[in-house]
Amino acid sequence: MLAAMIGLTVVGLGSSLLEPRNDVKVTGLFYGIVLAWLVGVGFFLRRGRVVTAGWILAIFFWLLIAIVTILFGGMQGENAACFTVCILLLGSVVSARAAVVMAIVTSAWCAFVSVLELRHLLPAPLGPYSPINSWAAITITVLLTSVLLRSSLESLQNMHARAEQSARERDEALRRSIQGQKMELVGNLTSGIAHDFNNLLTVMCNVSELLRVEKVAERPDVASLLDDLDEATSRATLMTGQLLSLGRAPSAGSEAIDVSVVVKGLARMLPRLLGTSIQLEVAALGPAVVDASRAALEQIVLNLAVNAKDAMPDGGLIRILVSSSDEQVSLVTEDNGGGMDAATRARIFEPFFTTKASGTGLGLATVRQLVSRFGGTIEVESTLGKGTRFEVRLPLHRPAVESGRTVLPSDRPPPLSRQRRLLLVEDDQLVRRSVTRWLLSEGFEVIAVADGEEALSMLKAAGDIACVVSDIAMPGLDGERLAAMLAELQPQLPVVLVSGNRIPNSTFSASPLRAFVPKPLSQATLAQALARMLP
Repeated sequence: MLAAMIGLTVVGLGSSLLEPRNDVKVTGLFYGIVLAWLVGVGFFLRRGRVVTAGWILAIFFWLLIAIVTILFGGMQGENAACFTVCILLLGSVVSARAAVVMAIVTSAWCAFVSVLELRHLLPAPLGPYSPINSWAAITITVLLTSVLLRSSLESLQNMHARAEQSARERDEALRRSIQGQKMELVGNLTSGIAHDFNNLLTVMCNVSELLRVEKVAERPDVASLLDDLDEATSRATLMTGQLLSLGRAPSAGSEAIDVSVVVKGLARMLPRLLGTSIQLEVAALGPAVVDASRAALEQIVLNLAVNAKDAMPDGGLIRILVSSSDEQVSLVTEDNGGGMDAATRARIFEPFFTTKASGTGLGLATVRQLVSRFGGTIEVESTLGKGTRFEVRLPLHRPAVESGRTVLPSDRPPPLSRQRRLLLVEDDQLVRRSVTRWLLSEGFEVIAVADGEEALSMLKAAGDIACVVSDIAMPGLDGERLAAMLAELQPQLPVVLVSGNRIPNSTFSASPLRAFVPKPLSQATLAQALARMLP
């Protein structure tokens, strides 16, 4: 706009010089002052002070016209048009309120000049009517008005675009907020039922394992029934873990875990979960040690395997590959199923997005959240008709070195010590009875109580407790507070906490005499924890 005004000033200078009655020196001086003032206004514009430049420019032209009306002939039409331009300039650059104020001041000034002219108090005009001067004044006024209007319209369009962008950003923030509230609601709802649900799954796991040991040899036909029970339990465990992982903020601790060990351990269970129509190939030569939690890694592998199975309803091949480099560990799952198109591939990690009629849409979203929790990345490659490949990359763990040898996590826990008295604290009667039955079969002496207060009383009465196994979520004195009190009363007493919907705080996890086992509580996971606590 400033460039347009300078151009119009040059046009005015040229047209004014065409009028022979105009004094060349006066005309040059007049337009020279105008050009110099416009250059000064450009100084403020270059520094981003647009409002200041608008005020200076509008007031300068207004004063210029006001002086002309006093000295050179009163209120002529071209002078009134120039006043209009000043008002438009101020309104388009500064604000509508400033334009109204300028209009009121202009009206008052014009009334004052008109009174002076009626009283013959103004000097006589310099010359008679000049068509060239009138043409120049009107042309410049009209062109400048059109420039100002265009500038004003562009400003309005920019403001409208910014308002639309702001509205879109506000709507997106609201959508994210609603999504976050929805996930928090899912977490609150699932957390309440997950504890009871995982208690039931704990009973099912333990009963299945005991029956497999005690009854399969006598009745081989029971084996297939137990396989179905294990598969159903595994799927229920997976779904509960998905809901809890998405509904709750990540708070799981980590330790040095060999991914190869985890995958080889799951390879013994996966065929029952995947079914007979799926062929499974596992290549996990290890070691491939990362900083993660065993439960999270198991959930990642299970989710990817189940996702691959669902992509092959008529059967197929699933490959699980584990490898490591100097910087990272790679976990790859490949299938030869139907693959995905680009639109589906772009949304597969969205919570609740699924292409399956009975799917929850939580599996891959859970995987990405768990991978991100441990500083990793996940990539997917898929083509319609050619299968899908997921690759999880996790940072490589730098193992500690003790006495010149590298210490790596072991797949096989040391044997459980026998003839030790354990205190089991569990408020659910079914779980308490099931876990007690297994501990007794392993040769432990078990004292089972239903709450934390009863546990403290029993510890005072029986002073030879070797380890405390306690649920976290209990009425009254919960497991975490019980563990904190035991850390003060008997700091050398090992404590194993279990839970289906909560994870102990970092203070608990930092102690070597503390362990956490998630529910559903299987015999293998509890055995590993007890083996670490009872050397």
